[in-house]
Amino acid sequence: MAAPALAGRQPDRNQRFFDTRVAPILAKRCLGCHNQGLNNGNISFLDRDSLLKGGGRGPAIVPGSPERSVLVNVLRHDGEVQMPPGRKLPPGEIRILTEWIRRGAVWGSKLRSEK
Repeated sequence: MAAPALAGRQPDRNQRFFDTRVAPILAKRCLGCHNQGLNNGNISFLDRDSLLKGGGRGPAIVPGSPERSVLVNVLRHDGEVQMPPGRKLPPGEIRILTEWIRRGAVWGSKLRSEK
């Protein structure tokens, strides 16, 4: 009987994680270039659908699978494409974004695009 209540709370917990931990990183580190006006790489960080679709290198995020998510790979600066350009994000921020994707990349109430 407790499982449905727990399941009901899980999205709220993951939405809060997005709003309090993930959205501030995306706003500070990504939205300057990846927004609906600039849309660099054909990806906007203002909506989940754009990240799921991704660009020429594939989906920016694969919910539940950070290792298959282009975002995680480019943040680690391991390959040809490195984001953000210049200095690598602090390890703690990369861990937060990786955990968000691992949890299913649930979107919250922050960073809603104006369509």
